[in-house]
Amino acid sequence: MSNSYGAIDQTLIDHFEDPYHRGDCEAATHVAEGENSLCGDTMQVQLRISPSDGQIEEAWFDGDGCVVSQAAASLLMETIEAMTSDAIRDFDTPAMLELLGPSIAVSQQKCGLLAWRVLQLALQSPLDEFGDGPTFGGPHLGEEN
Repeated sequence: MSNSYGAIDQTLIDHFEDPYHRGDCEAATHVAEGENSLCGDTMQVQLRISPSDGQIEEAWFDGDGCVVSQAAASLLMETIEAMTSDAIRDFDTPAMLELLGPSIAVSQQKCGLLAWRVLQLALQSPLDEFGDGPTFGGPHLGEEN
């Protein structure tokens, strides 16, 4: 398939032009960000995860970069909503590449995997009850006497 984006699959083009859940998640419980050091693409993933069952209630992203990285993020956010965090941990690199489809060249795989890498970090990066940064089990500075 040839279009103004080269040989990129139409599904990815649709997600790039009309992204799913691009912006901020108002009630995020988990957040992470990362970048592709080779090309400068950036990505932030924000999740609202149910504390009772670990289900992804909302998944949002924001970032800058190429068609592949931004479309992959949109497609991934749409795919993971309603999944559990355990299921997402099992969603591995081959599964993400399969989701992206066969039109992704080997040279584009790092771009296509950026959102997946940041998602995996977000699962491990809960915000504290004040909405500030990841929690690490210690007291919040506001709690110290």
